[in-house]
Order: sequence, then structure tokens, then C-alpha cells
Amino acid sequence: MKFSDYAQSLSPFCSGGMAESSYFTELIGNYIQDAAMDACKILQRKEDTRYRYIKGTRNIQARDAQYIYDHRDTDKFSKWIDEQMENSDSYEAVSKWLDDCEITHGKYDISNACATLLESVFLEITKGSDVSSDTAFNYGYDFALVDEIRKKIKSLPRPADVPVPKEVTHEEHDYINALYCAYGDAESKNTFDESDLSSYSEYQEDVNDRRIDFYAAESIHRGVMELGKGGLSDQFDVLKGETYDGVKDTAKRTHPNGYERMLAVMEQAVNSDVKNYVLSASPYWISGKIKKGVCHHLVNDGRLKWVKKKK
Repeated sequence: MKFSDYAQSLSPFCSGGMAESSYFTELIGNYIQDAAMDACKILQRKEDTRYRYIKGTRNIQARDAQYIYDHRDTDKFSKWIDEQMENSDSYEAVSKWLDDCEITHGKYDISNACATLLESVFLEITKGSDVSSDTAFNYGYDFALVDEIRKKIKSLPRPADVPVPKEVTHEEHDYINALYCAYGDAESKNTFDESDLSSYSEYQEDVNDRRIDFYAAESIHRGVMELGKGGLSDQFDVLKGETYDGVKDTAKRTHPNGYERMLAVMEQAVNSDVKNYVLSASPYWISGKIKKGVCHHLVNDGRLKWVKKKK
């Protein structure tokens, strides 16, 4: 599917009647991360150029598609699509369009399916391939098999959510203590523990968010164990390895304090490519929240530290 076909198909439900150039900005702006928008050159193109992207008279270049793909935020896009469908009362119409495109989706998963489809559109553009063409080059690969594998991975059910316990568990002690050290470092306190949270509401909120992230990753950890019979039991280790490779240089850099180091690493983790993690083909098995949670697991493993020992 071409980008213009995708954009025009959703336009009646998501554009709100705005001009094509503005619709393009809205579509891309809600697909990429907030922090990446200022540097997104394609959003700075002239009005008539953005109009042509929607109409299909001008193709998005591979380098622009690569930037968009590398800085995608599918959770943000899914929420935006969901809001547009609610405002236009178009859930049924968009669901039918996905069915016509032979895109598998659940009754309550239309927005995620739209995000995944747009992700595949940009990925194909980065390869310099015309996804609307019926002509395929033979590189010795069984493309039908590859497509079948991708579809099966995408159709995997959502892993069972692991609820966040009210009280911190034993397996959380290491990464929670590392967070306390980071908070203390930011406040120039030699010691910092749970009792200090009442005096620093921002850190109470932060630790609550970090626990949610930790258990989002733990859901994947336990989920792949249940998939062990399919030879996927190593995938959480693969995800940890891919995440660590993506953030280790950020962790090594000089930061004002441990809290700022942690925030920088989390931001990098969300942007990190984990393509060797097979289950990343399914939106249920990867997200920014999961990637951030994996960093806390890496702290538990001793591979990441927020506060370096002072000499």
C-alpha cells in the first residue's frame, strides 16, 4: 500500500475536513515522537509539497521515511486515531476498510491495527520498494513463508498483564533502590529511601510510573516463558540484550546526576531498534513502556547503574 492510499482512505474519518497539507502535518505529527518533530524535515516542506504527498503525485523519499520510522510512536498514533474515530463515529467504517485490506484485527484493536499498517508502509518506503506493485524480485527467499510468519506473530494474543502489587516485592528491591539513589543524587542527599518520598511528590509519582513500566516488561518476561514450546523462550533475553546495546553509550556519558542519567537512558530506550527481538513484529509484545521496563530489569541484572560510585 502506498502512503497516499493509506492517507486518503482514512481522510474521511481523521482529517476533520482540513486541507490536505494540514492533514499531512496532522497525520505525521501524531505518528512520530514529540521530541522528534522539530527535526522532522518532511514536516517543514512547503504546503503544495505536503498536498502532493497526500494526493500521491509526489512520493516520500526513503531518507524521510527512515526518519519517521526510526522515531515512530505507535502508542501516540493509536490514541490519536482512536480519538478521531470516536469524534467521527467511524469505528465500523475503519474496521471494514481494514478488512478490505486483509488486515487482521480485533474488535477493540482497530487503532493499533491502523498504526501497525502505517508502520509497514514507512518500512517498505525505507527499502525503496513500491508496495503497490504486483511485481516481486526473486532474491531466493520464500516471501510467502515470510509473510505467513509475520502474520502469525502479529496475530499472537496479548500477553497476560502482570498487575502491579501494592507493596514492593523482593524482585523489585534492586531497581527501586537504584531509583532512590538517583533521587538522592539529584537532591544532593547522601541517603534517600521510601520515607523521603512524602517530601518529594515528584519522585513518588516517578517511582509509581517506573513500577508500571517494570511490570509491563515482566508481562513479556512471563509471556515468552509460556511460548517456550515454540522456541521463543529466549526472546526476553534477546530483548534485554537489544535494549542494552541501544542505551549503553547513553548510560556511559556524563550526566548532571543519576536521575538525569536514568531519564536519558529511558528516552534512548524508547527510540532503540530491537528488530532482533522476533516478537517486536507484534504491537502487543513491544512498546515504549515495555522498553523502559526492560531497563529496570537490566538494573536488577547489574548491567545498568544510575549513580556511579564516587572516587
